[in-house]
Amino acid sequence: MHDLIIIGAGPGGIALAAEAFASGVDPSQILILEKGPTHNSAIRQLYPEKKLTTANYKGFAARCEGLLCVRDMTKPETLQFFDQIISDYHVNIEFNAEVFGMRRLEDGGARFLVESSQGVYESKVLACAIGIFGRPNKPKEYRLPPSLKERLLFDMTSFQIQNEDVLVVGGGDTAAEYVQYLRPQGNRIALSYRKADFTRLNQQNHDALLAMEQRGEVEILRNSNIKEIEDEAGRPRITFAEAEHPTRIFDRLIFALGGTTPTNFLHTLGITFNGDGAVFDESGATNVPGLYLIGDLVVGKKGGSIITAFNSAVRAMKSICSHDLPCQP
Repeated sequence: MHDLIIIGAGPGGIALAAEAFASGVDPSQILILEKGPTHNSAIRQLYPEKKLTTANYKGFAARCEGLLCVRDMTKPETLQFFDQIISDYHVNIEFNAEVFGMRRLEDGGARFLVESSQGVYESKVLACAIGIFGRPNKPKEYRLPPSLKERLLFDMTSFQIQNEDVLVVGGGDTAAEYVQYLRPQGNRIALSYRKADFTRLNQQNHDALLAMEQRGEVEILRNSNIKEIEDEAGRPRITFAEAEHPTRIFDRLIFALGGTTPTNFLHTLGITFNGDGAVFDESGATNVPGLYLIGDLVVGKKGGSIITAFNSAVRAMKSICSHDLPCQP
């Protein structure tokens, strides 16, 4: 029996555990279940070593509401920051614990039963802090040949990419940052974006990308849509829907199309959904008593930042203390 179980050891999950400890909840009664072997898997997987984790990502103001706050840091500095938080606040994490079943209990002191690859747990309060980047968006308009699995990527860290012809697909900050990272590795880069103008970029990435284009360091294929990908002797052969963009062969494609909310995972607990997704209040509380959503799950389609994840944990903890668990000021 636990007072609080948190699913996901990313920024939001770790922040909620720290806030709960600071609110007087016994740390032995707080448990994070993480399906990966380490915390912050998305940062480890998606961020190149030298990429900054920016405090005001996508224009969100860097205003911290609770215990935790970050500045612009490199990937190693960010991971070290979380290592220190885990130590300082006695955060208990069960790694390699993929959750495959959750249900509400109608009797006894626990409200929830959580089944995972590491065992079965009961908890009074359950918080879902699953990041959307654990489930990257994949193109639906065309097929991805299985034979090109190692050539069609959804992150920057699965393979070392040097001196290759690379097509980055997307028009957001992640796509722009991939382009900036790939260039110093000696790669020849093209960027495919379905629109004419980049309206979703923060100012820093917008200016950097256009400056690279002016210097001839990236070829931007505006108003381009991939129609088909074929295996050409082990390399991706790309056919575009627009006649102005001729068929080309690349060494590698990297998709930067964002991520999706794990809807089916949340449906299992009886959460109410509307046209915009799961329904929750300003604290992340759902229609299911004792069940909270934090982090990426509450910031909407625009995406959030580490600080928005921290702040969602602060708001959730205030509600938990008011309605679910005895806390100390």
